Amino acid sequence: MTVSVLRRCESTLGPGVTRLGAAATAIGLAALAAGVLFGFATVSLGTLAVSWLFFAGVAAAAVAFSAAVRCSRARWVHVVSPVAEAGAAFFPFALALLAVLLVLAGLWMPGAVGAGWGSAARRLLRDLLASALLFASGRRYLRRARAGDGSDSTPAAVVYLLFYAAVLSLWAIDLVMSLHEWAPSTVIPPYYFMGAFLAAIALVALAESVGREDAATAATRQDLGKLLFAMVIMWGYLLWSAYLPVWYGNMPDETGQLLARWQGGWKVVTLGMLAAVLVFPFFFLLPERTKRGRKTLAAAALSVLTGLFGEHFLLVLPSLPVHLDAPSILLGACVTAGVIGLFVLTAGAAFRPRGGARSGTS
Repeated sequence: MTVSVLRRCESTLGPGVTRLGAAATAIGLAALAAGVLFGFATVSLGTLAVSWLFFAGVAAAAVAFSAAVRCSRARWVHVVSPVAEAGAAFFPFALALLAVLLVLAGLWMPGAVGAGWGSAARRLLRDLLASALLFASGRRYLRRARAGDGSDSTPAAVVYLLFYAAVLSLWAIDLVMSLHEWAPSTVIPPYYFMGAFLAAIALVALAESVGREDAATAATRQDLGKLLFAMVIMWGYLLWSAYLPVWYGNMPDETGQLLARWQGGWKVVTLGMLAAVLVFPFFFLLPERTKRGRKTLAAAALSVLTGLFGEHFLLVLPSLPVHLDAPSILLGACVTAGVIGLFVLTAGAAFRPRGGARSGTS
């Protein structure tokens, strides 16, 4: 983390948020090292995987949202561009954190224990190469989009969207589905990358809700509110598609992954996630006034982002042999705070609100 990044973040988010983000990043790094060295590798690296899947997914999806908007010639592409630029700033750090997760896979991934170095090397090369191609494709699209009126960026946008679906599906397979021995659900890859896309829309809606007000902002908020509402329904449909065949078939090798998330404290997390991502936004965003209002749209977007972050804990941790006692929870919370701080610093340094954006970003 360079001094220039901290200064740019301070100019955008203020000194208080920047110092908090830097402190959280340092604490997270120390907690991760302590967990690996002192016998808490599974919970510390598992929590790192949770946070990485969420923030790397949001960063990639922010660029994908911008690419989709450009392909559709939507009039509010300038609204998405600052968030896409901010998300892309996290790419190098996401690649570095992924390398840590894969190099240390034998310490936290059940399937990697005893699998041999050949299997670990193949997974390492496969995931790092695919992720590097995704991030390079995203950078290439953003450069084309900044270069002119955006007409020449459409082919690059299409290529990035294809990479986005393929690579995030690979992340879901290698970092979620491979963690348990239950029968895999083929819905998980699209469920994951569409959930990341929903989170990116919520992030754009949140940025638009707290940004500058002008004559077109209320109409743009209504458009984003409608899109957020529609994607919440789409996310619920994918979740139902994953649940219904398992419930109907009632096969022990399939129901285990659901029952693991419906026991103990995970049941509370599951219910909270469903309420935050699906139930509350669905009913709250039905009226037009809640889509247009700054505070109401921000509340819905924050609810979706919080719920989706909690959902990533459900995707990963119940599949790992972790005992969530007080030290493990504290360690996991510190690692999570570290990734949040890193994302805030990198995205905050690159974010340029509308009206103060650098030339060519819209």
